[in-house]
Amino acid sequence: MKKGTYALILGFLVQIAMAQNPFNCSSHIMYQRQLDNNPVFRKNQQQLEEETKNFIENKSAARPAAAPYILPVVFHVIYTTAAGNISDAQIIDQVAILNKEFPRLQSDTVLTPAAFKAAAAGLNVEFRLATIDPNGNCTNGIDRVYSTLSNCSFAEDDIKALSVWPSNKYLNIWLVQSMHYSGSLDCSGGGYATFPGGAANIDGINIRGDLISNIGTAATNSGWGNFKGRYLVHELGHWFNLRHIWGDQNCGNDLVSDTPPAVTSNSGCPNFPHNPSNSCGGNANGEMYTDYMDYTDGTCLNMFTAGQVARMTAAITSTVSGRSNLWSNSNLNATGTNNPYTYPVACVASPALLPYGTLVVCKGDSVKLVDNSYGGNSTSRAWSFPGGSASSLTDSVVKVQYNTAGIYPVVLTKNYLSTSKTETFVNKIQVLDDVPNTNYGFPFSEDFENQSSFNSDWVIVNNDNDQTTWEMVSTTAYSGASCVSINNFGKSAPLTDDLISPAYDLSSVLSPTLTFRLHFANRITANYDRLLVYISNNCTKTWQQIYTRTASSSSSLNTVPGNIAGSYIPDFGSDDDWRREKVNIINSWAGAVVRFKFSFISGGGNNIFIDDINIDGLNATGVAKNQNTSGIKIFPNPTKDNLQITFNTRGKIGSQIEIVDVVGKICLSQSMDIGSENKTTIDVRSLKDGVYFIRLKQTDGTIYNSKFIKQSSN
Repeated sequence: MKKGTYALILGFLVQIAMAQNPFNCSSHIMYQRQLDNNPVFRKNQQQLEEETKNFIENKSAARPAAAPYILPVVFHVIYTTAAGNISDAQIIDQVAILNKEFPRLQSDTVLTPAAFKAAAAGLNVEFRLATIDPNGNCTNGIDRVYSTLSNCSFAEDDIKALSVWPSNKYLNIWLVQSMHYSGSLDCSGGGYATFPGGAANIDGINIRGDLISNIGTAATNSGWGNFKGRYLVHELGHWFNLRHIWGDQNCGNDLVSDTPPAVTSNSGCPNFPHNPSNSCGGNANGEMYTDYMDYTDGTCLNMFTAGQVARMTAAITSTVSGRSNLWSNSNLNATGTNNPYTYPVACVASPALLPYGTLVVCKGDSVKLVDNSYGGNSTSRAWSFPGGSASSLTDSVVKVQYNTAGIYPVVLTKNYLSTSKTETFVNKIQVLDDVPNTNYGFPFSEDFENQSSFNSDWVIVNNDNDQTTWEMVSTTAYSGASCVSINNFGKSAPLTDDLISPAYDLSSVLSPTLTFRLHFANRITANYDRLLVYISNNCTKTWQQIYTRTASSSSSLNTVPGNIAGSYIPDFGSDDDWRREKVNIINSWAGAVVRFKFSFISGGGNNIFIDDINIDGLNATGVAKNQNTSGIKIFPNPTKDNLQITFNTRGKIGSQIEIVDVVGKICLSQSMDIGSENKTTIDVRSLKDGVYFIRLKQTDGTIYNSKFIKQSSN
């Protein structure tokens, strides 16, 4: 794109427009964000542009064929499912693709239109998976981390804190399962790269794992098309300081002299010439849709220009961002990537297992554990299961039964040659009793005033093992001196934390209700934090969702209006800050020993607090087994004034009939006057609107219950 003088460069640095395309590379958006928020990045970019100008004017972009720029690489695989935990083979194949595409050694260069071939050039660079990690340990350059941040983290850079190696020693590439796109609120992002000169702890490429290479999950990724491993080539172009060919605005400036002017991004795979003599001053050859820095399909992308290679060479030889240190002899020795380079090296694998996080099971149940070790080789393994009885201590997949309640670790040792690694996964298995907790009686309540009982009776599951989760706090409460909370301000999203209640016996409770006090506030309007409540009547084997609230939705989680920018703690006992939530529970789920689970999914909002959990209802203790509803018929239902009751009973009926509310309070008690038709009428106009139960006791002890709804007579 032609191109003016470098006086235009600083103008470009402060103005980049968004460009929308299904390719959904958001590097230009992230670039602008850094310019706006990081003065050091702005200064470094200005310095690099000046160095690039001098490099192009005074030096050749070529490098002797015998001495390529060798770049040590680490892939951080952030995953939650087997599909996201892509294979070593898929990553190794992607590295092989990079080492053909950048030097322009791939077989389909013949597809480059003749008009563009004269401008095409290769960058003499070689990517090598590191064989020594930052601690000096053996590695295969593939680091695997389980985290739900792999699924559309709202703040894209959050995943990088999970695992980052020094960016002046390694090229960091993070793989995720789905990506938030900064240009919207959805998860349509494909990848983005950091330009040179930004913060070292986020420097690198973030990309979907199913866009890596041309095999495995990439080969079956029909929704995105087959990019042939070239999506990463595109993102690395940004990492090497290249802009999109249209300059990220209509007829924009990509700061390269030999890329023809382009109106905007292109998609699909156009025919030559595409958009000839365009409005930007292009010629008859049209736009360079085969350039890696366009948005066309992988089958079309196959070239960098000599001008782009010059910019990339300037970036990699500059001290800005430490890229020039990557290929230094001292760093190649430190990362295990110098000649002679052998891959893979003889490393013992790092122990890891699936499922990830704490597993909650009931006494007598079994769990299946899978050896998911990574980063090296193994000739044998040894498991240890304190408190459990295993099907095997050496197999890759084992079944372990736990017969005693408690919290247990799992230990896994991996062996290779004369080396072994052992990892202890503490608090891995939480085994629960399948009987009601005797510390709680109906009506059940929890005010979170006793730290000891909270620690012993409630179960906390920090699904991602991050630094914050449910805890008792004394900084606020609706009643008393404490409550439970998650310090959610600044927490990465989406991370999930579960709070599981003690076991309550609801087998004799009709139409139970769950109530609790809640506080939550937004930080910005776009927050999407969620609170879900579940019930389990089979000792956590399955959960039924009974409540959900989401920030910034019609069923809003927020208890205060607007947004609160700072970390917020509500006032003690404030009805303005604390909202009472009520959940009606259907009898089919409640008629047993149950547990409740409060599951909070972070979404960028403020802190969350819960207090005063109560489970109430109609207590039929001692008579539930004789409960009979078929002996009573009521009409009309709902009713506004008089309720007609017809009895069809066996045996003698007592003289009193009672009407009770959902919490078991007797609201009306009336002597019965049963005529020959076995009917009676009750005046219910004094009752408030709501749900009630008629209770009638027969002389043989049988209890008859029937439910009705009282409506306003207005």
